[in-house]
Amino acid sequence: MSRVFDDPRAVLDSTDLLDRFLRYVRIDTQSDESSDSCPSTAKQFDLARLLEEELRSLGLDDVVLDDNGYVTARLPGTREGRIGLVAHMDTAPQFTGTGVDPQLHEDYSGGPIEIGNGLRLDPEDNPELEQCIGDTIVTTDGTTLLGADDKAGVAAIMSLLEVLQQNPEIERPTILVGFTPDEEIGRGAHRFPFERFGVPAAFTVDGGFPGEMNVETFSADKARLTFEGVSVHPGRAYGKMVNALTWAGKFLARLPLTEAPEGTRDREGFYHPLAVSGDAAACHVDLIVRDFDDDTLAERGRRLVTMAEGLRAEEPRLKVEVEISEQYRNMANDLRDRPEIGEVLERAIAATGLQPRVVPIRGGTDGSQLTAKGLPTPNLFAGGVNFHGPQEWISTRALGLTTCALLNLVQMWGQPARV
Repeated sequence: MSRVFDDPRAVLDSTDLLDRFLRYVRIDTQSDESSDSCPSTAKQFDLARLLEEELRSLGLDDVVLDDNGYVTARLPGTREGRIGLVAHMDTAPQFTGTGVDPQLHEDYSGGPIEIGNGLRLDPEDNPELEQCIGDTIVTTDGTTLLGADDKAGVAAIMSLLEVLQQNPEIERPTILVGFTPDEEIGRGAHRFPFERFGVPAAFTVDGGFPGEMNVETFSADKARLTFEGVSVHPGRAYGKMVNALTWAGKFLARLPLTEAPEGTRDREGFYHPLAVSGDAAACHVDLIVRDFDDDTLAERGRRLVTMAEGLRAEEPRLKVEVEISEQYRNMANDLRDRPEIGEVLERAIAATGLQPRVVPIRGGTDGSQLTAKGLPTPNLFAGGVNFHGPQEWISTRALGLTTCALLNLVQMWGQPARV
C-alpha cells in the first residue's frame, strides 16, 4: 500500500528524529581542507561509527563503514526499483563545530530570539521565522555552528528508515543510503563507493528551507596565483626590491567588488579570495571562481591570467603563475536530459503540502560530482537556515517535513504519476 506523508508533527511524535538530530550535532565532525587524508579529520569517524551501529540496529543489510569514512547500507524493497539517498557527515571549516550545545526555543511566538554570546535571530534578517510560529526552533548557543548542514539530512534519512521499519506494509523500492565525509571541502564524492551503491539515481538531502529543491548548481574552479618577487634587505631596497605581498595586494584590489560574493546574487558568478600565504619574497593567493555557465566560468579563469600578465607588464621582474583546477560542474548539464528525476522530487514535496521551489544553488553538493560521475543526483531541502556560522538554526517541523518528503519520494520512485 502507499501512504501520503504530510504531517511533520506525526513523524516527530512517532520517531526518534529530534533526538537523533541533537545527538548528531553534538559530535564534532569539522572537515579540514589542509589535510590530504580521507576523511580529512579522524573525528568524522565518530559519527560514522555511530551511524553504522544505528543502521545495524534498524535492521538494514550490507552495512559498511570503509577506511575512507563512507557509510553505506541497504533496505530491501517490497517491489522492483532502486533509489539512493545521500547526506554528508562533516561540518564546515569556516566556524568551529567543537562543543555544540543546541538550544531549544519551544512554541516560538514571533520576534527576535536571543541565542547567546550577544547574538540574536531577528525575523527582519530571517524572514523564514515568520513561517515557524508555534514551532520549536533549534539554535546554537552563539559560540559554534549548529551542524544542521547536513546532520539534519542525516537525521531525516535515518528517521525515514525508522518509519519504513515500523510500517512494513508501505510499498517501496530498495533503498541505498550513503553518508559521506568531506563534502564541505569539495571531496565528498571523490572516493564514493559506487560499487556498493548500484542505483540509477540518487538524491542528496542537503538543501535549505522546506520546499526547496535543486537541479542546478554553480560550476566551480579553484585558482592559485603564485607571486615571486625580488628579496632585498629593506634598508637597501630602493630600486631593487619587488615585494611579492605588495603585488598580491594590487591583484586583490583589482578584483571587481561587483563580482565578489557580497556583490552578487541569483545567477551571477563571482571571484572569492580565500587565503593569502607567504612573505615578501614569495606568496600565494587562493581563490574560488564560480558561475552557472561553464563558458563564462572559463572566461573568468582567462581574466585572471590576463590580470597576471598585466602585473608582469608593469613590473617585469615579478613572476606570477596562475593555476586553475576544476572542482565540480553544474549538475544541470546532465540532469536536463533526465527531467523525470526532478519531476518526481517535485511531486514528493508537493505531497507534503508545500509549494515546491526550484532554486539554483549558489554552491555545490555531493550531487554535483556524483552527477558528473554518472549518478544523477538532485538535491532536496534539509530545513536549516544560516549555514556555516553561529546563527544557524532549524525548526523541528522542518525536520519532520524533510522526512515526510523523503517518505513520499521513495514511494513515488518508479511509479507512474497520478493525474
